[in-house]
Amino acid sequence: MRKKLILLITSMAFTSAFAQNVNDDEQQKYIDWAEDSTEITTISDIIREQQEINSRNNSFRHFEEVWGRRGYFNIAYANSTLDPDGQIPTGIGNGVVSKFKSDWGASIQLGRSYRLHKKAIANTLQFNIDYTYIDLGVNHFKAADGDYLYDSSNKKTVINGAKTETYYYIPWNLEKYEANYSMSLGPSLTIAPFNYIKARGLHHMKFNAYYHIGYGVSFLYMKNKKEADLNHQNVDNADYKEMSDNLKLCWGHGLTSSFGFTMSWKVIGIGYEHRSATWTYKSMNTKEFEDDSNKFKSATNRVFIQFRM
Repeated sequence: MRKKLILLITSMAFTSAFAQNVNDDEQQKYIDWAEDSTEITTISDIIREQQEINSRNNSFRHFEEVWGRRGYFNIAYANSTLDPDGQIPTGIGNGVVSKFKSDWGASIQLGRSYRLHKKAIANTLQFNIDYTYIDLGVNHFKAADGDYLYDSSNKKTVINGAKTETYYYIPWNLEKYEANYSMSLGPSLTIAPFNYIKARGLHHMKFNAYYHIGYGVSFLYMKNKKEADLNHQNVDNADYKEMSDNLKLCWGHGLTSSFGFTMSWKVIGIGYEHRSATWTYKSMNTKEFEDDSNKFKSATNRVFIQFRM
């Protein structure tokens, strides 16, 4: 009896184990282990994915700020020269006008850089087209050496058809103030060399080089000084009196070209620029001075503080 009972229990245990094994095999046939294991998302996966998204967003905002300031405002100290293009008579004997050098000058510039491509190349190089829509400068030139800088008694005669007219020589050698305004356009290259180091503050350090071509106008005012008239012995002479009070103002226009470079960090920078121009001047007082033109070559060096906007 005991043997039969043991045999029955053993048979039942074997049957149960076999049935369980068959059931497990059937379930495993319908499970795709490769697919189901990848679909399992843990809390760590969610946190890691959110951290990656935040990191990408922070990096995007950071470099948008690095490359975002495209406007510029420059305040410059300048020195300039005016060199006559050819021989211009002074009216004193056979004297001709010589080169003038300014003793001080200042200028302001306002403009904007327009990207030629949306994102910086390798997050390091950016090519732009710059448009400087305000370039305003002023320069002061001392009077030329010598006690007498013009001669009101010496006039030039101009024949216009059957009419003969006389004009004074423009007293170029007097003390002068020059003001100019121009606009310019040209390419520039900006380099941000430290964008791959961990110190994020240095990412804002950028270097820029540019070349601009423009067009402008210039006004040249010669300050009256009757003591500089060689005709001073004839103070009651009409020419002496007239020249002592005449408006001595010329205006000119011409092409400009400039090149320069800047180093900036965030909103502040420093830079240097050299500008060349050829001004064709005419007197605005054509009643007393002939309506002819005189060319001067101008060269200006500027050292400026830049504000990025």
